[in-house]
Amino acid sequence: MDSKDTVRLSEINSQPFISVLEYVKGQASGLYIQEKSGEPGAVKQVVFRGLGSPVFSQKDAIHVQPTVYVNGIPIARENNFTYGMQQYDFNRLGPATDNFAGIDLSTIESIEVVKDPLKLALLGPLAANGAIWIRTKPGKGGRREISFSAYTGVATAPSVTPVNAQYENLFRRQFYNRYATPADELSYPTYLNDSTNVNYYGPSNWNQLYYQNQPSYNANLGIRGGSDRANFSFYGGYTNNGAAADDTRFRRYHALFNVNMAPYKWLNMGTVINASRNTRDRNRSLRDRFAEVAYTPNLSVPMSPNRDVYQGYLENYNTVIDDNIVNAGQVLLTLDLYLSKKLMYNTSLSIDYSEGYRNTFFPQPLMEENNFISNYFGFNQRYLYSNKLFWEHEASPDVQLNFAAGSIYQEDLYRYNYARAYDGPNDFVRVNIFNDGNVFTNQWSNREDFRMHSVYFSAAMRYRDLLDVKTLLRYDGASTVQPDNRWLFTPSFAATYHLINGSGRSSQLFDQLDLGLSWARIGKPNFNSRYAIGPNYVSDLAWGSEAGLLSYNGFAVVSRPYSEGWVGYNMDWAYTDHAALDLDANLLHSRMNIRMSAYLKKDQNQVIPVPIPAEYGYSSRLLNGMSVQNRGLDMTVTGQLLQPSAAGLHWTSSVNLNWNRNKLTSLPNGLQELTVGQRKLEVGEAIDRFWLFQNQGIYTNIAEIPVLNGEPMTFDGIPFQPGDPVWVDRNNDFVIDQHDRVLQGNAMPKVVGAFQNNFSYRNFDLSLQFYFALGHQLLNQRAANKYDFINNEGANTLDGIREIFHWQQDIDILKYPIYNPWSAVVPYRVNQDLFLEDASFVKLRAASLAYDFAKRPAFQNRFKTMRKAIVYVSGNNLLTWTKFSGADPELTDFNGYYSGYGLPLAPIYTLGLKLEL
Repeated sequence: MDSKDTVRLSEINSQPFISVLEYVKGQASGLYIQEKSGEPGAVKQVVFRGLGSPVFSQKDAIHVQPTVYVNGIPIARENNFTYGMQQYDFNRLGPATDNFAGIDLSTIESIEVVKDPLKLALLGPLAANGAIWIRTKPGKGGRREISFSAYTGVATAPSVTPVNAQYENLFRRQFYNRYATPADELSYPTYLNDSTNVNYYGPSNWNQLYYQNQPSYNANLGIRGGSDRANFSFYGGYTNNGAAADDTRFRRYHALFNVNMAPYKWLNMGTVINASRNTRDRNRSLRDRFAEVAYTPNLSVPMSPNRDVYQGYLENYNTVIDDNIVNAGQVLLTLDLYLSKKLMYNTSLSIDYSEGYRNTFFPQPLMEENNFISNYFGFNQRYLYSNKLFWEHEASPDVQLNFAAGSIYQEDLYRYNYARAYDGPNDFVRVNIFNDGNVFTNQWSNREDFRMHSVYFSAAMRYRDLLDVKTLLRYDGASTVQPDNRWLFTPSFAATYHLINGSGRSSQLFDQLDLGLSWARIGKPNFNSRYAIGPNYVSDLAWGSEAGLLSYNGFAVVSRPYSEGWVGYNMDWAYTDHAALDLDANLLHSRMNIRMSAYLKKDQNQVIPVPIPAEYGYSSRLLNGMSVQNRGLDMTVTGQLLQPSAAGLHWTSSVNLNWNRNKLTSLPNGLQELTVGQRKLEVGEAIDRFWLFQNQGIYTNIAEIPVLNGEPMTFDGIPFQPGDPVWVDRNNDFVIDQHDRVLQGNAMPKVVGAFQNNFSYRNFDLSLQFYFALGHQLLNQRAANKYDFINNEGANTLDGIREIFHWQQDIDILKYPIYNPWSAVVPYRVNQDLFLEDASFVKLRAASLAYDFAKRPAFQNRFKTMRKAIVYVSGNNLLTWTKFSGADPELTDFNGYYSGYGLPLAPIYTLGLKLEL
């Protein structure tokens, strides 16, 4: 059986995955990986054992994600400070590429999802939200090993139903025929009013250009060898993966070098260097481009669904510059000194560095005779200096003791420079021109520093083979915490009782049975230095377009309003308490393994913006005091349903799942509820619930509208009319307002897991993985925007953009009532349960069939040094079962809204080869 919480690499090494988060998806209980788009290299969201804090916007998502460690180096994620100068948070400024796409699967020796509270506490505050521990292939003494792997495949275009203006006209006519006034008829869109316009009423064949089969390929070469005293490993490769939509593509060059030396018995030295270069061809959606440009053109006429017209747009797009480059590397230097047989000292230096470039140029034909250029450069720089002292002591033949003491110093630097300019002299000058009166240029630059020093002491005791007891005492101090609260003390402990282990305590049923209990308190780091400098605020008036700059003083009297809220004194550490009761059992002569973990996670004393009276001028005050509880169960069951027989058939099956519930347990100052934008938090309720009006149909005539004292029911002072929705008046005051919204549904699944089956017969291996997420909902914003066409098009905002994929039938138009779209109550607002849908799904995520020629006697006789010669075929994203009415419930934004912008997770088929000598 595999070790606890370790990803079985054999189940994924035949798949064309390009990110660590794709590697672990469905492979370990307790993780929920959300792919909101099938675009290769795009950022993914991951949550460990439930949401620890509310996610109000894209920039909040980073605070709930676990840390990925590569050879013990914690990978720095992109800082979210660029959102401070962005009007929209669809994508982070810069290349917006997955941080973990630079680690190739061929270089990985093992992946462990660290869930044990004491192990997380040993890793420190960076692991407060969980940890994914990756170890790359090390050097190896003895006979040298050479490996080669390659695959080629194709991402297949999905089947869609394209539509043209006739379909759109029929859709809108049902509203116009019922509710339109003569003035509304006169303003009917011209592109729908002229049925002779072949650009809109002609063939709708845009999908032939937008959705296309795209090739993918990969090649990797590795070698390792040496002796026990000096060995090395080297791996290098290239990956080029394309998606089946919008000509998106991801490319990666990677290299790994590892050398270990032991010049003396008492001295070991090691060096690991991992480097990668990633480039990405991003999607060409109008929304993302206009959000970056911060410019909204005339949106009254959408793009034509005709292939020839769309081809003209693509030809103009061919002159666009859209470079997205990420260079990343990690370096680990270690030194081990064996001072005696029982005493060992270790020192190490870890460096993680990544830099991102994004250069863009949009020519005049795409910008209403303006043009746009921007240049972005940003980097994340982290280093850790660690010292550890280990001592082993045998107190008696039955009792072994281990002690460790150490310190870790960490320093992070996050930096970006960004400049953009509009209306250059022509489309041939593609550089930013500063101090030119004809060019409107903006420049931004910002940095964040984070430093943390940690000291710890740990002790472990083993009594015979019956009992293991461990404890950890730790102090952490961070530069982003105010000086009077800078240091946090966090204790932890764990105990494991080996009830049955085959050494005298056996059972007819069990071969091994362990019961463990652990608890740990871990500080949650804050990477925003704003909280550490005392009273400060961000002013709309003082700094204009640069919301990232701030002012500070002992009191605030000028430059109101303050958009980012007031930071006062007594800002303290947030922390999380992890507790777990674990059961690990082997039974039936090790044919079955059961692992269960009942856990309780409390994220406490967190900062949240709390509204205060408007006369103070602030939008809110930032206060500690929010606490969120997650309780749940992780379970993994693995069994050999068919053991190897004379016929050679072997069947291993496993299922892993996580059941989780979250609950808000407290708010600052004893508050019981808090409203932030379109989200409402209530103590005792889950933090991922939607805040919605309850829809009960339509008012078909004036007599159906409730009346009080001769006045009809109103919505925020607007009387209801026939054709308006029936929303539940919860407090019976004959006024529909925010007090009538209720908390419904959950954006996070209640159950997430996978069902894996592996069959082997002689030289053949077949693997099938089913991935599922159950018990959650989403808001179909795609449908809401389509029905709310009057408000979206009239406002000329980004909500009114109709992308080329607007011309496809992916909404159940029979599902929704025909309201009056001109009504002032906005009947098709998304925040109502009319658009709430079941998002549960089951997917056949991956399948592979492999044949190992090296197991054939004739092949072995001819190629004696060949250890593996595997040819395989694989497929992923093959089938989906769901009740959701849209394209794919997995393509949901961080907040549970389905916008329709996620590129499809299309089926990918690959043919591959693996050789080991």
